[in-house]
Formats: sequence, C-alpha cells, structure tokens
Amino acid sequence: MQPLDIVDLAGGSDDDNSELQPGCGNTTDNVGAGSKRKHRRLQMVRNFFHERGIASGHRSDSCRWSTSHLSGLAQGSSAILCNPSTLLFNTTLSDRGWGCGYRNCQMLISSLMHQAPVSRMPTEAVPQVRQLQEMLELSWRDGYDRDGADQLGHRAMGTRKWIGTTEIYCILAHLGVRSHIVDFHCASAADGSHPALFSWVVEYFTSKGDGGRFANRHPLYLQHQGHSRTVVGADLTDDVCLLVFDPDVDATPGREKLSRFRLPLARTRRSRQFQLLYVEDDCFTQPIPKQISSQRIP
Repeated sequence: MQPLDIVDLAGGSDDDNSELQPGCGNTTDNVGAGSKRKHRRLQMVRNFFHERGIASGHRSDSCRWSTSHLSGLAQGSSAILCNPSTLLFNTTLSDRGWGCGYRNCQMLISSLMHQAPVSRMPTEAVPQVRQLQEMLELSWRDGYDRDGADQLGHRAMGTRKWIGTTEIYCILAHLGVRSHIVDFHCASAADGSHPALFSWVVEYFTSKGDGGRFANRHPLYLQHQGHSRTVVGADLTDDVCLLVFDPDVDATPGREKLSRFRLPLARTRRSRQFQLLYVEDDCFTQPIPKQISSQRIP
C-alpha cells in the first residue's frame, strides 16, 4: 500500500460548488410571488413525505429493489452476486448529474448494515444524501484526508460537489468501517482494456463463494473518470462480464434483463483509469488510517 497520489477521477464541473436550492431549479424573475410560494409549499410537502419514508425505515423513491431481485434474472447463467440484502439506489431529479457517488455509497452501506451494527449509523435506515454529506464533513474535522478536504473547501453539505473513492473512504471511516482502495491506474492490455480489473473482481467474488448464486461479499464501489457505479457481481458465462448497477440509469424490477447490467471487457477501453473501493469481513475491527493509501495494479 502506498499514499494515494492519483488523478481525481470524480471529475468536476463549473457548478460543483453551487448550493442546492429548495426547488428543482432557480425561479426566473418574471414568475409571480404567488407561484414562488406555491412552488416552495409543494417542495416542502415532497420533502416531508420523503423524510417520513426514510425515518420509518421504508425505501425511498430512489430505492426500488435489491440485489436479490437480480437472482431471478441470472437463471441459466453462471452469475455470482454480492450480498442479497444490498439495496440498489437510483439518483433522482434532485441529485441527477452529481449524486452518483452518494447513491453508490448508500448501496455499500445497505450491505454493511446487514453484516453488523454500524456503530455511528444515525438511524436504522440507510442515510440520506444530506446525512452522508454531513458525515463527510465530520470525518474531515476528525483529520481524515486533509488534502481532499482542502480541495473541496472543507464543505460538502448543501452542495453539488462530486465525490469519489477518497470521500467514500472518509464517510465509511466516520461510521467505523475500514475500507481499501485499489487503483488500476493504466490499461493492462495492448488494446487499452483492463483485464487486470476483471481478474481482480472475479477473484473477489469467487474466493468467498460456496458455489451458490450469492457470494459472502459486499458490493464494490467502481470509479472512473467523471462517474461511479456499483459492481454487484460477475457473470462467468462464456466471456466474463462484470455486473454493474448505474445509479443514473433507471431500472424497473420485473422489466429488466441481466444483459442490462453486463459490463464487457471491451467497454473498459473507454476509460484510462479505474479505482475500486472494497471492504472486508473484519472492516469493523480494523484500525482506520487517516492518511489514505491505495494498492496500485498493475
């Protein structure tokens, strides 16, 4: 392991530092005061019911299914999947375009919650995006990833700032979870693809499998330039494919096919670099370094 000195794959945009507004967008000057008040009241009602659903342990609109739903899609294949209790979260209109990191973090936390109690989990439900932003700031105050905190101005709450593997590390550290980062910093094949990434993921899932559909493994946080996704398994049928859930792509239970989640090796040529974040079974008992390090492959 070595100190993390890699490109910020989370990327960024001109409005990364912009504040979240109470509505879906700014109201133009020619809209009357009455329309503004109506818009604010409507947004308050939406937020009220959204928060009630989360607080009572129900799934929000951003989470409609879990990894267990994929088991039916995988019939007749050699797919192996992560923890079946993993909830799958989509971005919503309020965080589309910047919230993928937080949604993938929610998926990982949902799996961890079924392994052991997370000592600093604020509720029995998976934390909302704003709660994750607060955890990130608290971890910075505790001294985790000082360079990353400086880069983001020590502020995440109420912003649209993109986050990546190092920020997920910090959020999990705040929850008492030790995570690890693997940096596939360049292609491992002459055609620009990443077979080393595929080999690592297959070994990760199969090493804890018992020959059944589900492995005793948590999902993987997968980062590439400007976007992140969650690896929920691998399809070992013929040409190996990773099974990846993209929070920015809507998926409806009962209407999908396994092919919808396949990431073939050839498509990895689109990205020069990948990063994986994973947690082991003893993640609740390992000491958590405040200086982030990574394993570089190849």
